[in-house]
Amino acid sequence: MQTWSPRQNVSCILCQDPLETRDHLFFSCRYSAEIWSALSKGLLGLRYTTIWADLVTIISDKSQDRIRLFLARYVFQATLHSIWRERNARRHGEQPTPPNQLINTIDKTVRNRIQTIRNTRDHKYEEALQTWFGTRC
Repeated sequence: MQTWSPRQNVSCILCQDPLETRDHLFFSCRYSAEIWSALSKGLLGLRYTTIWADLVTIISDKSQDRIRLFLARYVFQATLHSIWRERNARRHGEQPTPPNQLINTIDKTVRNRIQTIRNTRDHKYEEALQTWFGTRC
């Protein structure tokens, strides 16, 4: 962003770190790390990390349990999308959303997605909701 617009503020609007990068925003930033931790720690267990490259490796590993892999990918996608929207909203002057509120919104998004899959009678992910609830503390 700095190369396109040298006068642009490049600090993280979520935590005021002096330099916002992809790796910082997802998930070194205190705000995004709190959200990611709440949603993924129980799901990823010992593989839990906030390091971008490691997360990409985890969600690319097809040797994992199919349901847990689906959930990890979906939570990753939903969290990135929500944090990016929050970042942009703040950049455009909107009021900050507390982490707990964003966590609840993403959790509801995941549950709704699982429910829509269950409604299609696709039995492949029948236990996804039970697995998701089991990972939420």
